[in-house]
Amino acid sequence: MSTRPASLNRRREASGPFRCCRACLPIGLFVATLGAPAALVAQGTLSTQGFGYPTGGLSARALGTAGATGEFDLLSARNPAAVGDIGSAIVSVQGEPELRTVRIGEVSERSRVQRIPLVAAGLRVRNVAILASGTTLLDRSFSTRSVGSAVIDGVSVPTTDELEARGAMTEMRLAAGWAWKSLRMGAAAVAITGDNTVVRARSFADSLRFGSVRDTASVGFQGIGASFGLNWRPTDGLLLGASVRVGGGLDAVRRDTAIAKANVPGRVGLGVLYDGLAGTILAASVERVSWSAMNGLGSEASTAQDATNWSLGAEFVGGSIRRFPVFWRVGYARRDLPFLLRDEPVSERALHAGLGIPLAGEAAVVDFAVQRSQRRVTGDAASEDAWSLTAGLTIRP
Repeated sequence: MSTRPASLNRRREASGPFRCCRACLPIGLFVATLGAPAALVAQGTLSTQGFGYPTGGLSARALGTAGATGEFDLLSARNPAAVGDIGSAIVSVQGEPELRTVRIGEVSERSRVQRIPLVAAGLRVRNVAILASGTTLLDRSFSTRSVGSAVIDGVSVPTTDELEARGAMTEMRLAAGWAWKSLRMGAAAVAITGDNTVVRARSFADSLRFGSVRDTASVGFQGIGASFGLNWRPTDGLLLGASVRVGGGLDAVRRDTAIAKANVPGRVGLGVLYDGLAGTILAASVERVSWSAMNGLGSEASTAQDATNWSLGAEFVGGSIRRFPVFWRVGYARRDLPFLLRDEPVSERALHAGLGIPLAGEAAVVDFAVQRSQRRVTGDAASEDAWSLTAGLTIRP
């Protein structure tokens, strides 16, 4: 997929849960040698610093409320207790293109990324619901191309330099949920996987006299963890949720050999949902993610900070198609991105809106979510604005 930047550089980006990443180690030292604006240009965006952008593991429905309903959404990779809402069976997949604009002073760059951030399938076996899913934990893919020159034997020769990295860390999850009275409980086994190939290439305008140079580096990720959750309805109209992810070891691997070790980031989340109004849901959530557990996995350029994220959202019925309701959603979120830029934190504020349309009654639903994000660095001239559109198809056979 191509990008059309505002300057001479051109970018292409693509990733998903099964086109996975490991960007920092091979190019961390290279990026660190660049000046600050150049480092941003090389990486493409504020959000792809370090090991990448945290997509949140949310379904298109939960994204419509900015993640406020994430603790109660069975497809989102947050609270395994919500998996208990599976009827007989469910299958879901979603895609998510994003358009980003990064600005450094008066210079701006535009890039596009295409993700497949979630695939899931589940079924109910007697009183237990089981869901297998793959979601993007961190997305870091970019491609840059620049034109310059090199001096060879005292002669300046035009060159074209390319730097490309593709992939994402992926969270593979096998979750089970069950109910007991007013409680829904759940547990999940988590595996972190991913791979990325980083390529640096130089070609010359005079290809008859000079051959091209190409250097490739690959790194993989392997990690494990577990998550647990509760959803409790203390009274009609009120639902409370809590979940925790416990991180185990996380290795960076090259040729089946661990070259660096850290831990899978832990997470604690809380949510509240009110559905006592006919056709309306109000929700809020907050989470704390221990991204600093990943420090030591890459170079000093990939230093992570712990993040506190919160969101508010609503869902309401507006109209119907063939007597089945159409759902409208809206939300606001404030997040801390995990990786620092020149030792300064990067924050994100986002407005969300969404729509749920029945295609075949309750048997098939398509959900859309649009997100407008502003990402900023404290006391820095660098900024990033982004639009993303998420579309998810859910089938209940």
